Amino acid sequence: MVSILLTLPVLLSGCATYRMHEAREKSGELVGANIQDLVQSVGIPDKTMKVVNTGGDSDRMVAQWNFSNSDSALDMTLILLDIKVGGAGKCSMTATVDRWGGKVEAINFPQAHADSIGSDYNACEPLVSEAITHMPRTPIDPKFDAFTLVGAAK
Repeated sequence: MVSILLTLPVLLSGCATYRMHEAREKSGELVGANIQDLVQSVGIPDKTMKVVNTGGDSDRMVAQWNFSNSDSALDMTLILLDIKVGGAGKCSMTATVDRWGGKVEAINFPQAHADSIGSDYNACEPLVSEAITHMPRTPIDPKFDAFTLVGAAK
């Protein structure tokens, strides 16, 4: 019985970890998407920052979304293990974006770690699921200046 209770959280955490890796993949749903679509599916970023601003083709920015969820499907303490499964915790998702056109070049989860059962990957899963499920997938307009998003979030 104890082994079943320990196996279930590990399996559920593995599902969340898989979704995060899926979101980061170059062939995934989020990398290569339009930043406007990402904003439409998960909301206005909490922070934006110009990373390269030369006025050329190599200009980039980083947008960050923060998500916090206190609900968990399973919250228990077994001897020394504090296990939370089902999305409880804090998540930060960052997107590296081309300035011209707003193409998402990379997705990262800087505070999430897959090395523990109670990791924040579980908290990131609802955000990633929302982004993947509700992505409008509009074409990228090469004239769109993604830097117009910088400073939009306060």
